[in-house]
Amino acid sequence: MQVVGRSELEAITEGLKATIARIVLSHRNAGADLTWSLMHQIESEAMRALEQSGNFDLTHLNLLRAYPTAYPRTDDLVNFGNATTLPIALSLIYREYRRSH
Repeated sequence: MQVVGRSELEAITEGLKATIARIVLSHRNAGADLTWSLMHQIESEAMRALEQSGNFDLTHLNLLRAYPTAYPRTDDLVNFGNATTLPIALSLIYREYRRSH
């Protein structure tokens, strides 16, 4: 098992945050509401962009992703209810979408 150091995890998170901000801006400018399907699309776009940059290992990137079947893939608006713990990627997307609203 490979251990990811704190500084590496922070670098990945910062890269993800910047990438998500750019992607969210394009969707917000188009007037799109944050639905579950859009959230998953943004997550996939961001992960693909980071993977293609060659700066991060795919295994490490996947640590920040949502479990594939844990959240719906519908056109309903995102609602986490009373969730207190979220995957980092979804949390960053949600936070950025609300910030840019």
